[in-house]
Amino acid sequence: MKVQEALHRAEAAELQAKVVQAENDRKSKELEEARSLQLSMLPKELPQLPNLDIAVYMKTATEVGGDYYDFHVGMDGTLTVVLGDATGHGMKAGTMVTAVKGLFNSYSANPDILYSFREINRCIKQMQLSKLTMCLTMLKNKKKKLIMSAAGMPPIL
Repeated sequence: MKVQEALHRAEAAELQAKVVQAENDRKSKELEEARSLQLSMLPKELPQLPNLDIAVYMKTATEVGGDYYDFHVGMDGTLTVVLGDATGHGMKAGTMVTAVKGLFNSYSANPDILYSFREINRCIKQMQLSKLTMCLTMLKNKKKKLIMSAAGMPPIL
């Protein structure tokens, strides 16, 4: 009888280990997909502008982070750059980055940085992304004139 009980416990432990492994595999796949999505949010090419060299490097602390950068070159040659960092890591930070990417694409052509910030902030508030925040710095470079603005922490560069 004791041998049979020991065998049942061993089988139950083996089954539990398989369940845990399957859950870990599922989570790993989900994180890989989220990481792929995050990387797809970043520019594929850097703007090529006369008298300006642009380089980027990003290394996140986890599979999915809240780091974000993007560029927009207007028809008049104005370069708009955005740098951001969403609070936390993982899927929540990735959600904020995805939202801000879409909003940046919508408002980056506007020459008024403050208007862009107000609209991005208004839209984020409407999404009610509980406890998710993001610091954001935006700059516009036009004809050797640089305009910068920042929201959240840290202060402007």
